[in-house]
Amino acid sequence: MHRLIVVAFAALCLVGTSSFALADDAMKNEMGQMKEQMKADKGGLKADVKGKKVEMKAKMKAPKEAKKTKKEDMKGNAKAHKTKMKAKADGHNEAVKGVGKDMKAAGQ
Repeated sequence: MHRLIVVAFAALCLVGTSSFALADDAMKNEMGQMKEQMKADKGGLKADVKGKKVEMKAKMKAPKEAKKTKKEDMKGNAKAHKTKMKAKADGHNEAVKGVGKDMKAAGQ
């Protein structure tokens, strides 16, 4: 009987120790999963912040781009007007020269 009690006690001790070891492994696995989840959440937050930063830069650039486009359009319009006025002035100069030649020819 005494041997049976010693064997049962030894078996109980071995099972108890192994259960602590199993519990430790389970705890490590759970901690590993929690760390991975936290890393994933952190990565997601970084991506969100970066996306918002890019969006804000785009919002800040939009008025500058609009002003630049408007300025370029105004330059194009001014150039077109200048070309038109030059052509008109050249036409008047030719007419004046023609009248001058006619007056010289009539005077001779």
